[in-house]
Amino acid sequence: METIFNGIAGKLHIGEPELYIDNEARRRSGHMTHAMVEYEPGKIIDFNSNCSPIRCGGHSAFGWVEYRYSEDYGRTWSESYDLPYSRKEFFDGNHTISVEKAVICGGIITAFALRNTQFNAICCEPWASQMVVQSHDFGKTWTEPFEFSPWEGRIYDAVVRDGVIYVLQLCNPEHVATKPEHLYRLFVSDDCGKSFHLESVVDIETIGHAYGALQFRPDGSLVAYANDIWNGYLLAESVSDDLGRSWRRLPSVRLKEGIRNIQISRLGDGYVIHGRAFRDSKFGKGQAIYTSKDGLNWDDGILLEPEKVCCYYSNMLPLKHPDGKEELLLQYSDSVLDDPDTANETNWGHVNVMHRFLHFE
Repeated sequence: METIFNGIAGKLHIGEPELYIDNEARRRSGHMTHAMVEYEPGKIIDFNSNCSPIRCGGHSAFGWVEYRYSEDYGRTWSESYDLPYSRKEFFDGNHTISVEKAVICGGIITAFALRNTQFNAICCEPWASQMVVQSHDFGKTWTEPFEFSPWEGRIYDAVVRDGVIYVLQLCNPEHVATKPEHLYRLFVSDDCGKSFHLESVVDIETIGHAYGALQFRPDGSLVAYANDIWNGYLLAESVSDDLGRSWRRLPSVRLKEGIRNIQISRLGDGYVIHGRAFRDSKFGKGQAIYTSKDGLNWDDGILLEPEKVCCYYSNMLPLKHPDGKEELLLQYSDSVLDDPDTANETNWGHVNVMHRFLHFE
């Protein structure tokens, strides 16, 4: 049965969880990679990780990247395909690869490949400089990788507007920003991802922050977001009125259940946040969803599965059907443990991959 949340942006219908990748059955895990692209109406390429179920308790990127196709708006899926670059890097012992964001521009799919050392147990820090691979045939073949920027760090979001790609990177080899030189930078491509240049440093709270998101609003303004890791209830926001060339820092907003692993998407006339709640837990717990009318001010949200931990990293893909119906395809990691008290060193971060569909009434 779906869940209905009467949020500030309207009545949000949250579909029942649907098992997408049964990692428990295949003795694998699925941390970090959740990029999705609608490359033609109703046709989706969806990335997921195939990684160790026991290294770092299943909460690492130690493995490679797969992808699948849907031609019916995410209702059914093809067999899996391996992303060649990720598999080569893994078996050559160079890096582990994650694809947390991908976009389509001018018919070209651009996938952002995050690189991590294989020699730390958690395998998702420190970050190296990031790479880009592209496909001109919707994933049948891929180009050789090239370096995105010279900065080490993590790409948190990428959006396309009027044929231009905008990318948010936290330039910090570690997870949480702790030094003045750890900055959120905005990069831009005006050639459909063949090259990227630095557009600006985002004026946003950075020290003690990680994760991030970008969202265009109907008035053309671009909003950047960052999670406060040290105070998990606060969300930092900054607005650009000139396509990311300059920024106006806003006061941080407080979210009732807190947020980590933030993802933001426009849906209909409103906005949706998805992520892991904070709730005074060191690494957060529970699945949190918030709505907004303007992308800046948020309601009290709804808390789902409140006791689950070490999961709910996600991505959201807006879809518009031929009849005009708009929905979000939400993909997220979900702990295989229904009871956190059964966690041990080899399974505390073991996750399946789930789907939910969301729409406003």
